Amino acid sequence: MDPSFEISPYFDYGATFLWALSGALLGARKGYAIPGILTIAFVSSVGGGLLRDGLFLQNGPPMVVRSPGYLGLIAAAVLLILLGGGRIQRLRFLPHLMGVVDAIGLGAYAVVGMTLALKAGLSLPGVVLVGLVNAVGGGILRDVLMRREPNMFLPGTLEEVLALLGCLLFVLQVTVLGWPLRVCAWITITMIFLLRLAAIRYGFRSKPLPAFRTSTRAPH
Repeated sequence: MDPSFEISPYFDYGATFLWALSGALLGARKGYAIPGILTIAFVSSVGGGLLRDGLFLQNGPPMVVRSPGYLGLIAAAVLLILLGGGRIQRLRFLPHLMGVVDAIGLGAYAVVGMTLALKAGLSLPGVVLVGLVNAVGGGILRDVLMRREPNMFLPGTLEEVLALLGCLLFVLQVTVLGWPLRVCAWITITMIFLLRLAAIRYGFRSKPLPAFRTSTRAPH
């Protein structure tokens, strides 16, 4: 196992900016004031990392406040929406771009969380849990703040299921196959990326249990 493996900070920064942009746009569409837009952008982009560092790893201040880059990127994303949100919202390729960012970030953030958990000496179930929280925690916090049922609880396009499968695959490669951590990481990121894009493209969705499908609630 290569303990020195890390996801490129530029990769992390790029995903943070685009997820913050997505969160800011969502807050603006809901008619929030500037503090609300900033808050939704913040939790959308770094909420999973805050949960990871604050609840599980506890190795000092969260990464988001140790590096000024994250807060700067979030502020830049919010400013971009404030100044040109209407134009950005009308871009035809924006939904596709956000879908690609989501697919890449889901795997990348899961791997980042699991790598840090391995370095911290957590148990294998703990490693999987930290990776899953790092990948989807921001979306859960965002939905709670916006008083919506988290997408993780509802039928949808398999985001959380794919993150969990990716975490299990990563642990299997590291512990059973004994492959180098760098190889395991990129295999995991690639698999989640491709499966997530396929789920979006072909509309693969999870469904309620057959015996409980009497609810008329539409899936997210």
